[in-house]
Amino acid sequence: MKKILLVTFSDNADHQDTLFGLYEHIKDKYDTFLLAIKDPKVELEVSDHTWLVDCPKRPGVTKKTFDLPLLLSIIKRIRKEHFDVIYFESLHTWNLPIMMMSGGAKTYQVIHEVIPHEGDRQVRMVDLMNKAVVKLSDIIVLRNKTYIDEMQKRYKISADRIKYLELWRRYPEYTMPRYTGKALFFGRINPYKGADNLLKIAQLCPEVEFNVVGRVDPLTESIVSELSKCRNVTINNDYVSDRGMEEAFIDCDWVIVPYNSASQSGIIIDAYKYSRPVIAFSVGAIPEQIDDGKSGYLIEKGDNEAFAQRLRTAVLMDRADYDEISRYAYSYGCKKYAVEGAVERFSEMID
Repeated sequence: MKKILLVTFSDNADHQDTLFGLYEHIKDKYDTFLLAIKDPKVELEVSDHTWLVDCPKRPGVTKKTFDLPLLLSIIKRIRKEHFDVIYFESLHTWNLPIMMMSGGAKTYQVIHEVIPHEGDRQVRMVDLMNKAVVKLSDIIVLRNKTYIDEMQKRYKISADRIKYLELWRRYPEYTMPRYTGKALFFGRINPYKGADNLLKIAQLCPEVEFNVVGRVDPLTESIVSELSKCRNVTINNDYVSDRGMEEAFIDCDWVIVPYNSASQSGIIIDAYKYSRPVIAFSVGAIPEQIDDGKSGYLIEKGDNEAFAQRLRTAVLMDRADYDEISRYAYSYGCKKYAVEGAVERFSEMID
């Protein structure tokens, strides 16, 4: 039986949910251990195979990055266990020394953003981290096919060191629609996620009620200030719990993704998880995620008029037609993104 260590030092709930779900589903198939941050946001059944540590929670450099006694104790523990595989779900400075002193384990590193997003304040750090893990890990794992060629060119990596493994989620049973007519924008409100487009679309659709749930990036404060003046927009920029996230998705009919750029979107997968179809701009690898006209709609990048027109039509859809697209979005998501299928693909990748 292979011995596997799954690692994420991220405080991002999506990264935690992705890895914790995988852990729960493979721990009986492999001798599986999990290494994550202390007090994670996502519920986890703790055992002697789950190592939760008080480490720096971001990929950049902080004071805690230099807690060498803790880092060395983690490396010592890893080497003692003689793992066959170490799988890193998220970027982190501590991944690098662990890779260098892995004790012969084959290392897999997920890269979520091949091209760091424009307007992201950590763009240089992400690019440097990508370059470092390409040099140190055995295998790079990408979440989409669109950027495989770009990965090879940008980071000078051979094709045999790149694997493709889609994102996944733990899917509940089908969630019945509420027929609220509401549109949801969920996630950090920043430049690359199309804060400017969101404002224009909301202004073009005064008859549509928008729920905007996410932290405001300082770079978009002026846009959000204008957005808050729209009578059809409700903004929640506080921390949202898992239950709050679930309620936000269930309370809408449509999830909107008006991004300016994207590698892939976990929000689309979450929309399908709660049986909600998606309207999105066709950017990055998002076309891989939407079955256009069936699980949602793709709009040409930057065409806010077309996006607004599609949304206005969508919220007026009769219930029978909406039920059809809602059920298709859920079944499409289950087939493509449910953790059960991901376990099979993960096993094929490491065996």
